Amino acid sequence: MPPTKTASYLLPLERILKMAYQPRLPKTNPNIGRQRPLQDLLLIGSALLALLFLLYWLLGLAIDKAINQLSPELEQQWFANFASKPEPSPQQAYLQQLTQDLQKCSTVPYPVNVHFIDKAIANAGVMPGGTMLVYRGLLEKLDSENALAFILAHELAHLQHRDHLRGFGRALVLAVITSTLTGSSGAGQIFLPATEFGMAQHSQQRELAADAAALTMLNCHYGHTGAAEVFFHAMLQLDTSKLPSWFDSHPKLQLRLNAIQQQRQQQGYSLGTLTPLPAALMPK
Repeated sequence: MPPTKTASYLLPLERILKMAYQPRLPKTNPNIGRQRPLQDLLLIGSALLALLFLLYWLLGLAIDKAINQLSPELEQQWFANFASKPEPSPQQAYLQQLTQDLQKCSTVPYPVNVHFIDKAIANAGVMPGGTMLVYRGLLEKLDSENALAFILAHELAHLQHRDHLRGFGRALVLAVITSTLTGSSGAGQIFLPATEFGMAQHSQQRELAADAAALTMLNCHYGHTGAAEVFFHAMLQLDTSKLPSWFDSHPKLQLRLNAIQQQRQQQGYSLGTLTPLPAALMPK
């Protein structure tokens, strides 16, 4: 007997009633925010760092342009009187004469005044206005006038390239940027590693350029480049650091030695007879 119409309509209804209820959560919940604090913090920090580097690069270019337009005469007028007069001594007289002789192979247009400092610090440096500082500890690391001349020529190269002003200007720019972005000098410590990295990379480039110019001055003065690496070799024996030089103001010593050797080969600079340091140069 064929099924009635009523039974045919009830069959789907029975199936529907027997279907199990499966609760499901909605795909979106308006009561729960989709905030990601850690990711947002990283995003904001990355944006600030990018802005920091961009501002540093643009203002660094502006500083370099302003320094290039500053006349050497005006620079000396502004800064020459900042340093006191050097104390007369045989060491100071000898260093002054050697510096003047090397200056003939440079483009430094104003007089350079050398100050001999009787301290056991193996270093030399320059200040705006043409003041050069040479410490006794540096002389104790050298064994010839040629090695000393390379260090003096290196400092003359910094004056020639006006690195002392560029470094001061960029340091001031970084201080202003970090203070402006953070609103306080204390909060600027957060960005200190990034700012030091930018300063270090620029400083290392200046040091390598000064080494290259100093080697050219050495060859101009003596006719060869002997003993240019003596100081670096002496300091390399004392350098036990194995860390990268990303945040150092100076490149790794081995990198500087390799650059000098490469320039010597490219320019055809020779090695020659060395001039000894006078015995009277070292203080009693």
